[in-house]
Amino acid sequence: MRLTTVTLLYAIISTQAHAVEDCDILGSLEADPLLASAPVSFQEIQSDILIEACTNAIAKKDDNLARFHLIRARGYLRSGFYQRAVSDITISHEMGYPAATFARATLYHFGEALPQDLTKTAELYQQAYNEGVKWAARGLSMLYEDASFKDYSLDTSKAWLQRFDGP
Repeated sequence: MRLTTVTLLYAIISTQAHAVEDCDILGSLEADPLLASAPVSFQEIQSDILIEACTNAIAKKDDNLARFHLIRARGYLRSGFYQRAVSDITISHEMGYPAATFARATLYHFGEALPQDLTKTAELYQQAYNEGVKWAARGLSMLYEDASFKDYSLDTSKAWLQRFDGP
């Protein structure tokens, strides 16, 4: 009987930890190894609806706060509110959410919402990869094939691309 109770308790806890909210359904990121719903392409994001859904999810203050901040940031990026997006990505990153570390790396990589910093980009992509974000290998591949990167290396770029097992 004890085994059944423990199994049931585990099922309840794991279900609660991965509860799917409208925020997830409207904006899950493909690069997120902890995503709770099917990914949504950036072009398909309905920013106002996503931002509202994630704001409501964040207000619940449950265990998924970091994920909801990251997803809401996608809505802010889509609508051009870059500082709000950076704020949400930073919050999620500081909460230790791996996909937010990847998102922060891309912000530094492309220099649209933050000043470009390729050294910081490499550090964050590496951290995200070490935390299970396979897409970070693709980011590192792109970074190492960039001739303006101080550690430019086509061999290293190819090696990182081989580690990427995405689409």
